[in-house]
Amino acid sequence: MRFMLLMIPKGYENADPGAMPDAKAVEAMMQYNESLQQAGVLITLDGLHPPSMGARVTFNEGKPNVTEGIFPDVKEVLGGYWMIQVNSKQEAIEWASRCPASANETIEIRQVQEFEDFPEDVQQVVDQFPLSVSHVSNNDAHIRQLIRAQQRAICTKDVDQIMSRYANEVILFDVKPPFQTRGKDAVRQVWKDALPHFPDAFEMETRDLTITVNENLATAHWLFRFKGEQDHPAMQMWMRATAVCQKNQDDWQILHEHISVPFDPATSQAVFNPESVMQSAE
Repeated sequence: MRFMLLMIPKGYENADPGAMPDAKAVEAMMQYNESLQQAGVLITLDGLHPPSMGARVTFNEGKPNVTEGIFPDVKEVLGGYWMIQVNSKQEAIEWASRCPASANETIEIRQVQEFEDFPEDVQQVVDQFPLSVSHVSNNDAHIRQLIRAQQRAICTKDVDQIMSRYANEVILFDVKPPFQTRGKDAVRQVWKDALPHFPDAFEMETRDLTITVNENLATAHWLFRFKGEQDHPAMQMWMRATAVCQKNQDDWQILHEHISVPFDPATSQAVFNPESVMQSAE
């Protein structure tokens, strides 16, 4: 589910052109933005210049009327927004509640209308424009949801749920022998053999999730690690993941998955901190 978090700063409707927040506030907000990105829920974000630098177009009998600058009758305006992909409105509320906002700022939470929310006659109209922005954005959201759902299935060690997201012809490149596995049956066996060695209870932390998607094919890459209280080797490393996903009718499936641990060629030793992982990926 996609939600927009709309920042409404009190008094911004009368702000002078070029008005900017102070550096300390920006630093706190950037740390918050980074936490959204690392959790893999952030789709996009932007801050907006004040209305004094903008314009409004109203329509009278179909004719546009342009008003520039401050709008005297407007009591609230947007200062910026985040688009996030989460599992529920409650999760969106939780993320909004973590924002380091000031006392004069309000965040409005609005769910985005997805293609499936529209009645059939509206869907038929939208289907005539398969490359529309709404379709591309919706596909991006589906890939994010697929990755998060797969991670939840891994954390609960649910093999059936894990396998439900793979295509029949999946190819898996892994960090351990045999390094390459083809087909769902073989991949299922890999997971059945591997999951007993995972920590007893854990979560997965994701950062730097990047997705490129069109109507039927998507690529995604990100960093991840296991998190939990148990002292386990898997808690000590960041790994890189790449996935190629293909749309099968209305269902996105993982066609190829590549998990790797980077290493320093000078020492042949694995490198586990995220900064070194990113450098080795460049």
